[in-house]
Amino acid sequence: MKKQNSISLWHSKYKKSCMRWTLAFLLAAAVWSVVALGAAYGAHIQGGISEKVLRFHVLANSDTASDQALKLAVRDRILEEYGARLSACQTKAESMAYLQNSRAEIAKIAEAEVAQQGYDYDVTVSVVREDFPEKQYGDLVFPAGVYDALRVEIGAAKGHNWWCVLYPQMCYVDATWSEPTEESHIRLQNTLTEEEYVVVSALEQEQKMPKIKLKLVELFQ
Repeated sequence: MKKQNSISLWHSKYKKSCMRWTLAFLLAAAVWSVVALGAAYGAHIQGGISEKVLRFHVLANSDTASDQALKLAVRDRILEEYGARLSACQTKAESMAYLQNSRAEIAKIAEAEVAQQGYDYDVTVSVVREDFPEKQYGDLVFPAGVYDALRVEIGAAKGHNWWCVLYPQMCYVDATWSEPTEESHIRLQNTLTEEEYVVVSALEQEQKMPKIKLKLVELFQ
């Protein structure tokens, strides 16, 4: 009788142990699934935005007030010279090709503005594809990740940069206001998918879900 009770007790403990391990396995599998889905979602959204957007970054020589003011003067000069020209480009690829072929001319224009402002800094212009941190552009948020960009470096390029979106053409449209206008929002919305635009414009959404989606993209980049 004692032997039967002992076997029954062992069998009961064994079943409980198996149940605990099974539950632990199921929980781990569920967590892994959520992580995997989140990673896939983040990569999909950021990759989609990156594929459609061309950025513009101007890096100041330093963070002094004068170098930062010079950065903005160079920005204004480049947008004044190239904004209308880029408006004629119908695709991101066309915009990139045009800028790639115009790098030397853009550098000369920027250097002329630098000299006019009383400085002798060199200017380097390149079309790059590299990692960028999360960046806010007015009420729009672009998640961290790899993007194509026109990069203008003034002097040592150790100062904070100014940035905007060259394609779809938002920089030139927003130049007067220094922030995204209704027209530039429409251009971006027409370029991105509905889901991508919801993520990028999360800060202007009253609902919680778009903000959660933006955090998912940020988390897995």
